Amino acid sequence: MTEEEFRSELLAAAASRAETHATGLREAFVAEVLDRLREAGEIPDAEACPETLTGQRSRRLEIDAFAFDDADDSLHLFVAIRDGGPDMPAKITLSEARDQGFSRLLGVFDQAREGWLTANIEESRPLWALARRIQMEGKPAALRLNVVTDRMVSERLREIPPDQTREGVPLTFQIWDVSRLKRIHEAQNVRDDLFVDFSALPGGGLAILPAAVGIGDYDAYLAVVPGETLADIYIRHGSRLLEGNVRTFLGRRGNINKGIASTLTKEPARFFAYNNGIAATASAVTTVEGPGRTLVLTGAMDLQIVNGAQTTASLAAMQREGKLPESSVFVPMKLSVVKPDIAVELIPRISRFSNSQNSVRASDFFANHPFHQRMEGISRRILAPAVGGSQVQTHWYYERARGQHLNDQAGMTATKREQFLRRNPRNQVITKTDLAKVENCFDLLPDIACKGAEKSFTQFAERITREWMDERKRSLYSDDWYRGAAARTILFRTTEMLVSKASWYEGGYRAQIVAYTTARLSALATECSGGGRLDYLKIWAMQAAGDVLERQLLAIAEVMTVILRSPPQAGQNISEWAKQQACRKNALETAVPLDPAFQSFLLAPSDAHAADKTQQDDQRVADGLVAVTEVVALGANAWQQIRSFAREKRLLIQGDESVLAIACAIPHRVPEDWQAGRLLLIKQRCESAGHEASAL
Repeated sequence: MTEEEFRSELLAAAASRAETHATGLREAFVAEVLDRLREAGEIPDAEACPETLTGQRSRRLEIDAFAFDDADDSLHLFVAIRDGGPDMPAKITLSEARDQGFSRLLGVFDQAREGWLTANIEESRPLWALARRIQMEGKPAALRLNVVTDRMVSERLREIPPDQTREGVPLTFQIWDVSRLKRIHEAQNVRDDLFVDFSALPGGGLAILPAAVGIGDYDAYLAVVPGETLADIYIRHGSRLLEGNVRTFLGRRGNINKGIASTLTKEPARFFAYNNGIAATASAVTTVEGPGRTLVLTGAMDLQIVNGAQTTASLAAMQREGKLPESSVFVPMKLSVVKPDIAVELIPRISRFSNSQNSVRASDFFANHPFHQRMEGISRRILAPAVGGSQVQTHWYYERARGQHLNDQAGMTATKREQFLRRNPRNQVITKTDLAKVENCFDLLPDIACKGAEKSFTQFAERITREWMDERKRSLYSDDWYRGAAARTILFRTTEMLVSKASWYEGGYRAQIVAYTTARLSALATECSGGGRLDYLKIWAMQAAGDVLERQLLAIAEVMTVILRSPPQAGQNISEWAKQQACRKNALETAVPLDPAFQSFLLAPSDAHAADKTQQDDQRVADGLVAVTEVVALGANAWQQIRSFAREKRLLIQGDESVLAIACAIPHRVPEDWQAGRLLLIKQRCESAGHEASAL
């Protein structure tokens, strides 16, 4: 795919988003790009805040979005320089990026810090809330200014030297152009622009010891990193250095470890002895030969810390405060260099095993859970009813991995691509983060949904991970569950459209209003049906909310807007108020108008229970067939290896030997459904104990 083709796809995706979510093209473009960057681990969750105004001293101020990064206490500001035309525009220059982007963002920050913005714009505007937070919370650890554009930059602009604000806050600059976004899409798990340079260290780099080089599909090295070096790298690059699962963990824990801080303050020379160090991965390294034929690391491409995030963040925090002892703190590092073609699979596994003794939850590794595989399979198989006179039935395409919808079109002719998009339209793509947000809302957790895509996804992951362990609950996630999920997505997107067009809508905080409106709709359905729920299969059959539900949603949305814009403390940030349980409690307990025809969309408790029972029975049959197929496909030899390994490691429990005997006699004997399920659990147990799946 060329840059021109990628740009066309990006703009088409943004246009589809604008139509689906009822936003302007610029706002949709920004949201599309920021979603892709977040999925790639480049930025934290961002919140829309589109504003253009003239500030103090006639300075032009402009911003499209912002993000506070819990993992490194930095503030990200974003602005778009968008052309939007059909042809590739001229390359963006540094002066354009500075004058139309960085300078305007820095003006927003400076005039927020000075208090000019809060004194001169209306409190109802999202920018006022951001400005007040910047003004009141003190200096961030770093300010990261970002320009997103549908243009290209020259190679000379690959890296812009860092700077600092007038108050001494470290300042970094990023231009996310078409060519860079294309590389991120194609590389998936490798960021070729995140290069950590060690050549400025004494001796020309970092002395390393090869531990496993040229053996298998990765190389490994051991090193000792000066504490100041590790801290400076983290201050420069921030949470981009953290592998996604670890970033989630650190954001949950906070970034200062009291034990580490105590050691650094009282016994810095013993830090190496007390600390376990860090584990990191890279896609490539550059080395030179040092004195005495030693090996010296001069640079690492796409360096990611997979274990030791608290250590790194604590060192950086001490460095920023000027409290990190000089030349006396050293950190052991294990570095695995992983080839790009296996990085997507191997890096999360390295992260999981590196953190096996830490309180990183299983849900933090939810991205590769079987739930997603099941939803993907269902979404490719079931067809939505044709509506509006159309003769074409379509899929609600579940995107298990970012960019999957686009990747499926790779290599297609124009005719084939047109057929694919007719069957899998862009406005019917459901990403895994979209699914998590919508499901949290309808599960009466709008406060969680308002905390951003990553935290919302983590909450959803915990629920699915827990329920997946229970066969009865796992079997609920069937074809009809996915139809219901698509119906809930229809309601969510309809609410976005309704709020945007409502006469009472003043602009701003639409995401929070939509989250609370859909949650209150779900609660209202339970109240009015005596413990039942909305009839999601009816909505699925309509492929629309319909007049009745649109009226009901609009009535609820107006009430939710009043609640969100009336926090208990005057001047309280509305975005922060929406994240609180108190806000959720207030919203779900507040009475809302009831449309007379609302009852026609409700399922009584008995009907809902009967529908769930049918789903479970159907899914159990399907699961049994899948399990038997998988067991038989492995073959007798593989099961004999598993049995030998399990016996050697004493992993078998009562009843395991009898089902293994059946598996070891395939094809002369074939296990029943329940036996196949037990066999797969034995296989999983052996793999967790070190039996290589590839050896099967």
